[in-house]
Amino acid sequence: MGARWARCAALALVCCACAAAPAGPSPAPSSAPVSCDPLLLKRTPPLPQNVREYEAAVVQTARALSELVEQGAADEARAAALARAAARAPLHPPPAAVALGAPQLHLGILYIAEPPRLIVFQQNNSATLQQFWRTLASAWNASLVLWSNAWYSCEGNPGWWGGTAAARGAGPARAAAAIFRRIPAIPCEETMYEWLGGPPLCDPATTDCEAFPSENRDQRLGYHCKCSSGHWHASGGDWISRSTLFEIGQMNCTPCGLGSNPAACLADAYRASLLAANLAGMLLCLVIGFIIFKKRKCKAVAMGMWTVLEVVLLGAMLMYASAASQYISIARWRCVAGAWLRELGFVACYGSVVLRLWVLLAEFRTRKAHRWTPRDSEVLRIVAAMVLGAACYLSAFTATTACDEDAGGGCARAAWHHVTAAAELLLLVAGLRIAHAARNANVPFQERGWLATALWAEGVCGAAWRVAALAGAAPERSALAAAARAHLSAGAALACVLAPRLWHGYRARSLAQEVSRRGPAEGFGAEGEEEPTSEEVRAELKRLYVQLEILRNQTLRRDNPHISKRRGGRKPPHRRFSLQKKGSREKALQARRGCKNKGGSASAVEASEAGDASRTPEDSVCSAEGPSHYTDGDTQA
Repeated sequence: MGARWARCAALALVCCACAAAPAGPSPAPSSAPVSCDPLLLKRTPPLPQNVREYEAAVVQTARALSELVEQGAADEARAAALARAAARAPLHPPPAAVALGAPQLHLGILYIAEPPRLIVFQQNNSATLQQFWRTLASAWNASLVLWSNAWYSCEGNPGWWGGTAAARGAGPARAAAAIFRRIPAIPCEETMYEWLGGPPLCDPATTDCEAFPSENRDQRLGYHCKCSSGHWHASGGDWISRSTLFEIGQMNCTPCGLGSNPAACLADAYRASLLAANLAGMLLCLVIGFIIFKKRKCKAVAMGMWTVLEVVLLGAMLMYASAASQYISIARWRCVAGAWLRELGFVACYGSVVLRLWVLLAEFRTRKAHRWTPRDSEVLRIVAAMVLGAACYLSAFTATTACDEDAGGGCARAAWHHVTAAAELLLLVAGLRIAHAARNANVPFQERGWLATALWAEGVCGAAWRVAALAGAAPERSALAAAARAHLSAGAALACVLAPRLWHGYRARSLAQEVSRRGPAEGFGAEGEEEPTSEEVRAELKRLYVQLEILRNQTLRRDNPHISKRRGGRKPPHRRFSLQKKGSREKALQARRGCKNKGGSASAVEASEAGDASRTPEDSVCSAEGPSHYTDGDTQA
C-alpha cells in the first residue's frame, strides 16, 4: 500500500513539473503569419463580375432558411445542409464560406468549404470569427443586399475575405444568410501599413499597389506595385515586388505624353487613336446630316424619304457614341451608357432601314389605280414606337444589372447581352425577309440591294460578336472590340444606305452642268476629245426630248382659238368631265310644266348658248390633251 501511494505521488509531481515548465518553441507553418488577429479594412473590396448572381444566391438562401423557420423545421442539421448546398452554387469565384442565422431560435451556422468545417455560433465565437458573424448580422435590419469591407482572417488558409449578406422573412420567421469569398489581393490602404512594415514604396498618385498574404512568417503582408493607366516607368509595366522596390527605391511613374516610352505607352496610344476614330465617325454623321438637310428637295434624296435618312444618321452617330463611352472612368456608368447608346442607335438606324424596305415592298405590291404609299410621318411614328420599346427594355436592364467598379470590369450578367443580341438578329432577319419579298421590284438607285447588303453585313458582325462572347472573350469590356463593332455597324449603314444616293445626286448634277455648257451637237462628233458614256447619252437625249415637247406645246398654243388665254390653258385637276351649261331658269320651269312648246324653248336655249360669252374651250368634251404646262425644273436631269 505504501509503494502504491509513492508511485501516485511521483506521477503527480511529474505532471506538475510538466505543467509548470515553459513551453518550447514550436515551428510555425511557413504559410501563416505570426499574429492571427483579424484586420478590418475601411474600404469595400473590388466586387466580382457576377455581382447580381452572388446577390441572387444569398437572397435565395436567406429565403429558404426563412421558410424552414416559418414551418418550424429549422435546426442545426437542416441549416448545415442548406449551407453546404449554397457553398456548391455555380458561382465564379466559388463561395469559400456560408453563414446562416435565425436569432429567435438561437441558431447560427458557419460552413467553411476549404477545408470543410462546420462552426456553430454558440460553441465557437472567437475573435477570428467575429467578422463572419458581424457580416451576417449587418443585414438583419436592412431590406437590401449588403457588401462588407474586406478583412484579414486566419481561418483555414490565412488571407483576405469579403462577403455579402441579406435577410428575408418577417417577424418570428425572419432569417439571414451570408456568402463569403476569398480575395487574392486587396488595394493598399493606410490601415494595413503597420502589417506592411510601413508605407509602401509606391507613389499613390501614379501607381497601383496591392497587398497579399506573405509567405514569410516574419512579415504579415507583402505588396507589389505597377504604374497606373496612362503612366510608364523605366522598369516596365509589370508588377514590381517589394524586394525589387527596396533596390530601386521609391517608384514614381511618368505620365504618357511627348518623350514617353513608346513600348510602355502603346496601349494608351491605341486608346487615344480609337477614341479619335469614334469621334471622327460622329463628326462624319453630323456633316452628312447637314448635307442631307440642304439637299432634301433633290430627287435622289427626296425619293428616299430624307427624314428617314436623318434618323439613320442619328442612329449611326449613337452607335459611334457607344464605342466612345468605353473611355468613361466609372465602370457602372460606362456599362449603362454603352448599352443605352448602342441599342437606341441600332433600333433607330436599322429599324429605319427595315421600314424603308417595307415601304418599297408596299409600293411594289400595290398595282391598283389608286396606289397606297406609306408617308414619312407614318414611318417616323413606327420608328418612334420601336425606340420607345427599346427604351423600356433598357430601363429594365439598368434597374437589374450592376457593373464592376474596377477599371477593367464590365456588365455583370451576360444573359442580358445574349437576349439583346437575339433581338437584334430577329430584327435583321425580318428585314432580310422583306428584302427577299421585294426582290423583283424595280427600285431606282438599286436601293433594295444596298439595303439588303447593309442588313447582311450587320448580321454577320452581330453573330461574330456573340460567338466571341460565348467563347469567353468578353468583347463588351474591350475598347478595341467596341470600336470595331461600331465602325462595322454604322459604316455599313452609311456606305450602303447613303453613299449611292449622294453619289447619284452628285453625278446627275455634274452631267446636267456639263450638258448645259455645250450645244446639242458639241461633244458627239468626230472632233470630241473622248467617247461619251451611256449616262451622258441618256442625259443628252432626255434634255432634247424635253425641249422638243416644250416647243411642240408652245407651237400648239400659239394663236389656237380652242385654248383659253384667260385661264392659261390649264384644266382644273379635279375635273374628269366637261362642265356643260345646265340651262336657264325658263328652261327649268318649262321642264316642270311637262316640256310644253319644245320647239320654242330649244331655239331659245340655242340662242342663249350661242350668245354666252362665259364659256371656255375647257368645257369641251373633246379635249384629250395631257398637261400643257411645263416648268424649267422638268428640264433638269
